[in-house]
Amino acid sequence: MPNLTVRNIPKEVYTRLRKRAKSHARSLNAEILAILTDEEGWVLRQAEIQAILPELDRVRAELARKYPNAPDSVELIREDRDSR
Repeated sequence: MPNLTVRNIPKEVYTRLRKRAKSHARSLNAEILAILTDEEGWVLRQAEIQAILPELDRVRAELARKYPNAPDSVELIREDRDSR
């Protein structure tokens, strides 16, 4: 298994990592590996995003029906930016 060396870690960062490792009852090495391999957290966030997409589509469609002549926000932003 490869090794990784990180140099010149600010003392505050090191202290915070040590405290975090202690709060999770892990070694500093195990805590850093957990942070670097936080795939489970990423997967959960992706699942949450996928779960709300249908609701976002429903709201978008409802707003389009309710306000069919609403201006495109991209165009409004461009106009504002260009007027400065």
